[in-house]
Amino acid sequence: MPDRPQKPVRRPSLKVVVPVILFCTYYPYSWLILSKGSWSSYRWTWIKMWPALPGILPRATWFHDLSDGPALACMYLISILFVAMMIYLASLRNWMFMMVAVLLFVISAINSMIAYSLYSV
Repeated sequence: MPDRPQKPVRRPSLKVVVPVILFCTYYPYSWLILSKGSWSSYRWTWIKMWPALPGILPRATWFHDLSDGPALACMYLISILFVAMMIYLASLRNWMFMMVAVLLFVISAINSMIAYSLYSV
């Protein structure tokens, strides 16, 4: 049986993947700037932590005993690795791009609700 020529793999452009993945990751945390209330130093601290917020659940579960500096560094590291992995997975195939984006948005929304509950305490 002769080998059939394989179709080339269609990969999405990184010019599309990166902004969509960043949007899906960080948009659910927009309550930080869109919610009503005073712009206290507490709120500004959370806004400054925005890039690290995808790592808030691991911090709350595994790094809660660390002081704020090292725990925040762990949050940033986890967030960077998580976003990089999502960008990589989304850039492999067109169908994976859509699946990763949707699942990432749902995961980020759930994580954002957890962050909001920690913010409100």
